[in-house]
Amino acid sequence: MNKHIQIREIPEATHRALKARAAAEGMSMSEYLKRLIEQDLKRPDWASIRARRARMTTLDLGDEAVRIIREERDSR
Repeated sequence: MNKHIQIREIPEATHRALKARAAAEGMSMSEYLKRLIEQDLKRPDWASIRARRARMTTLDLGDEAVRIIREERDSR
């Protein structure tokens, strides 16, 4: 079942900008805001990003790799 959301006290300039953007997309403000919310919820939240980063392994290339990179830089 769909739910109703109400946002109070939107600054007039923000309201005008939303109305203009919705019109430019050929949408009602309600449709436009719904799309913005749905797009935002498709992106991972910060907790998910941090958890994914914590699971990543680090790659230790060692001193030899550092030496090779320095030599290459110095040769330029």
